[in-house]
Amino acid sequence: MFQHSGNLFFQSSCIDFSANANFMGVPDAVMQAARSGLTAAMQQPQESAGSLNEHIAQWEGVDPGQVYCGSGASEVVRSFAQAVKPKKALFPAPGFEEYTRPLSMAQCSIDYYYTEESDGFRIQLEDFCGHITEGIDAVFLCNPNNPTAVLYDRVFLEAVLRRCEQVGAVLVLDECFLDFVADAPQRAMMSADAGGSLFVVKDFTKMFAMPGIRLGYGLCTSQKLMDGLRQAVPENVSMVAQRAGIACTKEDGFIQKTIQETAVERSWLLEEFGRLGIEGARGEANFIFFKSRPRLHAFSIMKGIMLRDCSNFEGLGEGYYRTSVRGREENKKLIEVLKQWQAQI
Repeated sequence: MFQHSGNLFFQSSCIDFSANANFMGVPDAVMQAARSGLTAAMQQPQESAGSLNEHIAQWEGVDPGQVYCGSGASEVVRSFAQAVKPKKALFPAPGFEEYTRPLSMAQCSIDYYYTEESDGFRIQLEDFCGHITEGIDAVFLCNPNNPTAVLYDRVFLEAVLRRCEQVGAVLVLDECFLDFVADAPQRAMMSADAGGSLFVVKDFTKMFAMPGIRLGYGLCTSQKLMDGLRQAVPENVSMVAQRAGIACTKEDGFIQKTIQETAVERSWLLEEFGRLGIEGARGEANFIFFKSRPRLHAFSIMKGIMLRDCSNFEGLGEGYYRTSVRGREENKKLIEVLKQWQAQI
């Protein structure tokens, strides 16, 4: 069964490279805003989730009515599944399978589109569009893809969206990791420029390192779809998450610094992977996908490093791993463990 990253049993004794939160931590202003939310929680509500929607809308360049907030990206997709009730969804594999749970709960069948290692696990556009038929109600994509670190451009995504529009399907596009990509503005699909066939999913968890403050949102220009979401699952965001989210929308400087620092560390790690003879490692955003021998996950835990074993992703077997990008000192410890692992060949 698919599981989220991390393991509470080992997190206290290991450096957690399995979860992809920003290694720079929570910005001070966001933490202060979250604390103010705790204080407000003991008072009668003076503000609604609508104020958060307004800040996100201004940040994203959309109307507030085109923003739907929920307790994390997975919760937003769960609300989408309950509101839209798709009968069949197309899902690339390997991909972020957390989204298959709410689809299954909504009695939606899933057609997997399997990508090939020989193609770098990259979706072949023409072939993929051929699988988007009249019977498909929703198409799921992550950009960059998790865990394979494949990054798509707008030309690719716009072609997929056009095909979805032709058959009446909704493209559900997860851009949760795109904030870490330097040229994200050129790759992001702007919901304001697209029809109601595009539903963009984003969150604050990864960039702002606050997985314990669950906050994600969806963007769509279809008033019918957004009204359906709010009727099926009314927006229910805690005061802590509201305050923290509003503060996040004011942290452009932090985001730019994160992009720069992450790019430096990602490049360093990839170079070190190459020196170790780990071929084919691929990195985008703040994570790296690579192949090695089975049991590296268990070996690394014994050495105080927790990687993400990707063997339980649909379309992958043993020997595939994902690691997050962290600060230099922690990254050095990861490389030292991988050196010991490679020495056993």
